[in-house]
Amino acid sequence: MKPYIGIDLGTTNTVVACADYTEDGNVKIDILDIEQISDKNGSITVKKTLPSCIYVDDGGNEYIGQLAKNMKNIEYDRVIYNSKNYIGNRNHVWQIGKKKYTPEDVAEKILSVAKANVERFYGERVHGAVITVPASFNHDQIESTKNAAKSAGFLEDQLIFISEPTAALLDLIYEEKLSDKRYAIHDFSKPKKVLVFDLGGGTCDVSIMNVEINGDDYKVEELAISPHTQLGGVDFDVCGVLYLLHKYSILNDVDYKRMLPNVDVKRYIFSVLSLEIEKARIMFSSIGSGLTGEEYGDVVYRNSLENFYSRQSFEFEISKKEYDECIKPLLTKGGNLGFNIIDPIIDTLNKANLEKEDIDEVFLVGGMTAYSTVRETIENFFGKKTISYLDPMYSVAKGAALYNYYNENKKKIEKGKIIIYPVVAENIYLDVKNNLPVLLVSQGTKAPYEKVYESIVKVDNATGIKLDILSGKSIYDPKMKRLKSVQLTFTDIIKPGTPISIKVTFDKNRILHLEAWVTGNFKQRIDVTFDKEVLYDGC
Repeated sequence: MKPYIGIDLGTTNTVVACADYTEDGNVKIDILDIEQISDKNGSITVKKTLPSCIYVDDGGNEYIGQLAKNMKNIEYDRVIYNSKNYIGNRNHVWQIGKKKYTPEDVAEKILSVAKANVERFYGERVHGAVITVPASFNHDQIESTKNAAKSAGFLEDQLIFISEPTAALLDLIYEEKLSDKRYAIHDFSKPKKVLVFDLGGGTCDVSIMNVEINGDDYKVEELAISPHTQLGGVDFDVCGVLYLLHKYSILNDVDYKRMLPNVDVKRYIFSVLSLEIEKARIMFSSIGSGLTGEEYGDVVYRNSLENFYSRQSFEFEISKKEYDECIKPLLTKGGNLGFNIIDPIIDTLNKANLEKEDIDEVFLVGGMTAYSTVRETIENFFGKKTISYLDPMYSVAKGAALYNYYNENKKKIEKGKIIIYPVVAENIYLDVKNNLPVLLVSQGTKAPYEKVYESIVKVDNATGIKLDILSGKSIYDPKMKRLKSVQLTFTDIIKPGTPISIKVTFDKNRILHLEAWVTGNFKQRIDVTFDKEVLYDGC
């Protein structure tokens, strides 16, 4: 049996799902058990989530998953976590001992463990998968994820990338389809505008999609997506950590800010207290799952940390009321932290030219949306109940596996298709010497997409031209990012000032490709594939 794999490569946890066709005509999706080392004795644990972190011991041995997570507050300087926040940035490097790791390296090792577990379970080699990425990932971030997957042993032509919100939405639609029509909660038989709010460990993704279900066919069209926002569970934890440090400073009559200048001490303190806040938040969510409002006042998390700082122990407690007050700036537009969960929603509505009243359904995904206060904040904004009854830990991977199955078998299946129309996350520009950048692709453009620009630039010198590709909100964006800088060198000498034409292509994975040629002379053509560091002459 061929496994149809979906991988949710998360900031905090990675999940793998496998899809298969059943005798009753439905697709069965299972979450794979992942073997991982849990302690330094080499004990093996089996869990459905693989913590997305790596621990490197003194001997240079690498451990992915549970042991790495456990070591965060013990040997914090030998653990890499939240690396997904930096993927696409090749200048970001962690050094542990004599080894250096880029975010792409860490992603490769996590995907290698996921792949090995699939192959162990099915007893055969696996070459392809559908891997999810935040809808707001730009070209470099998707490209880096693809390179990590290739290094992990997946074949490039058998890799598909879809957005995390889209994958979660596919899982929701399919679960509704399988349910008894008499008890179905949401009716997707008519086109609906669905806003998917995905708040995970390290990113906040908002997508607005037009969903149309015609019999067994699914059509999911992205209308707008939020800019990439590094806001996630880690930021909520930091708010709680700072609150506990404030308590510690009062109890011990010290200025906690003086404790933090030392980088090693700061990492240790934040690692230890982040773990405590995570435990508290999970407790608040589980114990208080049936409570609302003032009833939460008695839910308190207590613990004692031995040798917390300068050989002093730290006995503390934090209630849900206190924690909610800590995270309030992250929930309120205009909060003093400069980012919050409401701004990306408003930004995405504006991109789609919609009002919040135009949204038919609001679907919550990601581990942080399981927290009641986050859910209530979004419901208050929209003035309606949200959809959040699926397990947010698994729905993204399940949707990816479902899409993999339908995509692989679309020629074999008589009925039932999943059609996804992704959109470009950011404006893409060509930097023009001595002039403003030229817009190549507008944000919101559906992929796949291609367009030819005749005589858009002129040759700098006799052998070629340098092209700078940028991304940003507008041509005046002060945070405009340089995606690539490539030197096009032609085989024949060209007169400076000769016009150059460019063909821009975005493939189904939203990865950028360029072709450049001397206007009117197709023999002088260069293909630029941005996933390779070298150019090849297409003459």
